[in-house]
Amino acid sequence: MNFFDAVVKGSADKPYLDTEAFQVPVQSEKAPVLVPYIGQTVIFGIRPEDIHDVEFLPAHVRAQTVRARVDVTEMMGNEKFLHLIVGEQRCLARVDPRTRARAGDEVQLAFDMDHMHTFDAQSQLAIGASDGSVAAASP
Repeated sequence: MNFFDAVVKGSADKPYLDTEAFQVPVQSEKAPVLVPYIGQTVIFGIRPEDIHDVEFLPAHVRAQTVRARVDVTEMMGNEKFLHLIVGEQRCLARVDPRTRARAGDEVQLAFDMDHMHTFDAQSQLAIGASDGSVAAASP
């Protein structure tokens, strides 16, 4: 999973996560559990398979776009790994193999916000796990 430190900002009905490199709004159904964290730092997590090339975005995805620089690409057959630099942080995306992204390119990516994760920055436990469980953030 890719992890970004983020400050929860906004209001109770429209919170968003602000990293140094990008801002993403939180889906309304996920917002209530983040309200107590407004003004605090959390860890925003997104899995590589939940990051898409905007050109090949599946129709069902509720996405927020983020700019990144491609560092390395790896063709893996039915998918392509993009090693990215977002701000000053590295992350990984598993995208459609038809992407035209190449090393050195600035690209627009789509984060599937239905699959975002947030973790308490102090305890590293998941915030609002839907099944009542908690999970630690780990690379």
